[in-house]
Amino acid sequence: MAKENEITAIYSKISEARSEGRYDLVITWAEELLNKGLLFSNNEAVLTAHYICAISHYYTGDFEKVLFHIEEHYTQCILHGKKSDYMRSYYLQYFVSSFALDYDRGQKLLEDMLSIAIESEDYSYASMAYNKLSLLHNKKEQYDKALEFAQLAVSFAKMEDVDREILLIRAHLHVIESAINLQNSHLAQTSLDFLRLLPTMHDHPREMAFLEILKGRFYDLIGEPEKAFHFYTKAKQREEKLRDYSILKDIQQKRIVLAENLCSFDELAIIQKEYIDLLHEIEDSRLVKAALELQIRLQSSSSTTSENTDYLTGIYNRKYLEETTNLWLDEATTPKKSVVCIVFDIDNLKSINDTYGHLVGDEAIKFVANTSIHEIRKEDVLARFGGDEFVLVMQGISMADAKRKATLLAGKIESLSSTSDVLPIPITISIGLSDNTRRNIQSFNELFHLADLALYKAKENGKNQVISFI
Repeated sequence: MAKENEITAIYSKISEARSEGRYDLVITWAEELLNKGLLFSNNEAVLTAHYICAISHYYTGDFEKVLFHIEEHYTQCILHGKKSDYMRSYYLQYFVSSFALDYDRGQKLLEDMLSIAIESEDYSYASMAYNKLSLLHNKKEQYDKALEFAQLAVSFAKMEDVDREILLIRAHLHVIESAINLQNSHLAQTSLDFLRLLPTMHDHPREMAFLEILKGRFYDLIGEPEKAFHFYTKAKQREEKLRDYSILKDIQQKRIVLAENLCSFDELAIIQKEYIDLLHEIEDSRLVKAALELQIRLQSSSSTTSENTDYLTGIYNRKYLEETTNLWLDEATTPKKSVVCIVFDIDNLKSINDTYGHLVGDEAIKFVANTSIHEIRKEDVLARFGGDEFVLVMQGISMADAKRKATLLAGKIESLSSTSDVLPIPITISIGLSDNTRRNIQSFNELFHLADLALYKAKENGKNQVISFI
């Protein structure tokens, strides 16, 4: 209980600092949350800490740390993530695609994020997704679509369950951007007036920098170049602290165009030199290269994960199970190292499907997978073999210990299923075991066949029991 209280207190500190726009303080508390999460083996805290660190470092302009925490969050997500964690991972990976200037992949990630947000009725993340989709469509010069997404972002930011004013600020910023691109000064002015009246607007430095750019573009649109140049210069000063190269490049290009008519030759030369220096800095920047490298790693890992993962349960599939077990058996020949195969399935699943429907049957399969994954060692391989049949393969464990583990697992599934909100009745499993120490086993198929025979015997003997093949 004391550990939970410590974690809760840190969450409260983070929330308070975020509401004040104190991202430096948010990072301090998020790092403390990460330390406590690792110390207490609290996977949820670790995932949340990496997510908050990534977002906060983005707002303070430390992009190398952004990339570090994005990759760490993704790694933890693969190991321990829930659907909501994957939604956040898609959002973080969008930033990687943005740094790497891969807008098509960025759009796909945001669409995946939005799908989960809408399904789970998480309107904060729906607003965030629509904001970024508006940004992307403006970059693609699809301005009508960009405005539609920005207005949807405003709508979701106003939902009852959403209490973060920053989401409304960002949504109005993208309305302004889209309206300016459509040369609709009246609509842009409406959102500018809304943001001007917000007393907390100055608490958000990155949003303020974006607002200065938009004011520059707005005054350029309505034919007031002096004011436009003034706001672009203010934006440049803000962005130089935040170091968002793509935005800085855009600002400097606009300042040069205006300066040609407003500034002296010497002043124009200085601005042009600043722009050239910026281009050299961008070329030399390790950020774009690092972002591209990380994107490749994330895509490669995602592809590998998808290839090896069962679509229904999220655990390993038969292909990965067979390949890994064959490798272990090959390595176990000299010296002799135990490899145990545990095969189990759900008792009376057909009856559950016939009585309650196949969707409930699927929930039973997912329940067994989820319960089992929390009961095994990190190095074990748990896979869905097919239907409701699961296989757990373990290295370096005796048959006696494996049988005790299997018995505990069966008890846990029966106990937890009796209090489950999604299952109408308790469920039990039957289990068969085999190993490679009593006979010459050279392949997964041989090891599985023996465990499957033991499972068959457990079924014949009345189900809900554990049998070893002797």
